[in-house]
Amino acid sequence: VASLDYHWNMIEVRISPDSLPPWGAALGATLAALLTRSVAMGVLAGKPVTRLDAAVVKRLAAALQRHGIGANAGLILAPLAVEPARAIDDATQRCVADGLDRLSEALEASATPSTEWPSMRGVFGDEVLVELLGVGASSLRRYASGERATPDEVAARLHWLAMVVADLAGAYNDFGIRRWFERPRSQLDGKSPRQTLGAAWTPEDAAAARVRALAAVLSGAQPLAA
Repeated sequence: VASLDYHWNMIEVRISPDSLPPWGAALGATLAALLTRSVAMGVLAGKPVTRLDAAVVKRLAAALQRHGIGANAGLILAPLAVEPARAIDDATQRCVADGLDRLSEALEASATPSTEWPSMRGVFGDEVLVELLGVGASSLRRYASGERATPDEVAARLHWLAMVVADLAGAYNDFGIRRWFERPRSQLDGKSPRQTLGAAWTPEDAAAARVRALAAVLSGAQPLAA
């Protein structure tokens, strides 16, 4: 697992490979990806994360359950919440890996605008978010403050953006993430990700799928197409 070092307004994650527990590299990488998504969504907040240890595993389980994501998160993560950490057998590793995948899928399916607004505002700022999400500045402020409920279509775009940020976070800081959306890409026919999305896009659009796939390459989620 490569060193992870990235920061949002709400939380900093800095995990050294030297601090990884003896669960196996695959589980460590999957857990780190789950943490990344949780942070991008603003579900996991508070003090910085510097180690993949029992304390942070319990903290993640509590955060997921608090937001109604993965009701059995505590059970899934229990083998990783033992202190001191120790190696686990192959069968348990497979069980935990399957559970982590289910939790990651649950995060993918669970928009949380109340936490994603502050997280994404911290990365992009309101001016950029207005253009990326296709909302007015005053509406954005009302949604983010809770004065008005975030419409489903806006919540879906906001959540999609948080997932892309999670994919980019291991390679870029906030400035780099903003630049990534503006730089032309050969994989997008010479357009930038923001230009590719266009106006009134939805996460189900082909254009959004292309941008998401390009970002996912940086997280190791999929290979780069030729």
